Amino acid sequence: MSSLRLWILMLAVTAFGAGIGVGWLAGSRVEQRAGRARAAGPFTGFQHEFERTFQVSPERAKLLAELLECYQREIAEQEQAQLDRSRADLEGQLAKTALTYRRLIRDSVLSPEQRPEYDRLAAGVEWKATN
Repeated sequence: MSSLRLWILMLAVTAFGAGIGVGWLAGSRVEQRAGRARAAGPFTGFQHEFERTFQVSPERAKLLAELLECYQREIAEQEQAQLDRSRADLEGQLAKTALTYRRLIRDSVLSPEQRPEYDRLAAGVEWKATN
């Protein structure tokens, strides 16, 4: 093997190894940041400031942490319930809009002769409006 080919091969292997090392290092730092973000909830700052200001005992600090966790879970449940209600309302509105445009397309775009075929094809599609 010529000297030039050997140098090129060594350079390629070195670059590949460096890429793997940098990727591993960057990935581990991202995982560390994600772990810290999970550990630090939305009330972490409040909790630390509360504990510092009122100098609560470790038992009371643990109780505070548990209460804040319950509070966060309840907030998340309420947000999800609101999203579910909004989604149901949106689906009903979209179904009504679909029916309106189905009728407009049928009556404005198609000729009277084409409408029975459109009705036949559209019968297999769920167009029902809720409400």
